[in-house]
Amino acid sequence: MADATHEVVHEAAGVGRPKLKVINLFGAPGMGKSSARSGIFWLMKSHHMSCEEVSEYAKYLVLSGRRWQLTEEQSYLFAKQHHKQLIIERNDYTYAVTDSPLQLCQFYAPKGYYASFEGLVDEAAQRFDNINFFVTRDLGAGTHFEERGREHDRGQSIQVERDMREFLARKGITYTELRLSDDLLAPWEVLRHLGVTNLQRPDFTRFGD
Repeated sequence: MADATHEVVHEAAGVGRPKLKVINLFGAPGMGKSSARSGIFWLMKSHHMSCEEVSEYAKYLVLSGRRWQLTEEQSYLFAKQHHKQLIIERNDYTYAVTDSPLQLCQFYAPKGYYASFEGLVDEAAQRFDNINFFVTRDLGAGTHFEERGREHDRGQSIQVERDMREFLARKGITYTELRLSDDLLAPWEVLRHLGVTNLQRPDFTRFGD
C-alpha cells in the first residue's frame, strides 16, 4: 500500500514526464508583454509547434474590480498561474508562453508576506524548464501607454522595470532582452532563440504605406 501511495505522489508531481518548457516574459506593466505573448503563441502555432499560452490572471482581477487581491492574496494568484502551467504540462504540450511568470508573484508580494512564500515559488518554478525573456520598449513622452486594466502609470512602470531587473539579478535569474519596436519582429526573434530553423520573416513592405 505504501508503494502504491508513493507512485501516486510521484505521478502527481510530474516525475517521469518531460518538463514543460515555459517561455517567461518578464517586464514592467505597459511594456507589451501581453501583445508579445499573443504574437509568440500565434507564430509558434503557425509553425505547428506544441504550445499553449498562459494569460495573466492579475489583469483579470483588475478588470473585475478585485485589486485588493493583488497585494493581500499573491498566494492565490500564484496558485492560479501555477495551476494553468500544470494543466498544460499534464496534457503533454512541449511549450507554454506566459506574460505572468511564477516569480512575479514573489516580486509583487508585499513586504512581510508569508516567510515560506519565496521558497515555495522558487521550488514550483524550478519544476519547469524556464526560458526567460525581459520585455522592454521606449516609454518616453509621446509613446503609447495603455492605462486601462493596470495598476501603474507610465512613471511607475519605468520604476518597476528598474526594481524588477534588480530582483532578477538578486535571484540569479538570467534572461534574454526582448526589445519591442515598430518592426513587429519580436516574436520571430524568440523563435530564432529557440532554434527554429525553418523560420521565415514576413515582408511587411508588400502591404505598402
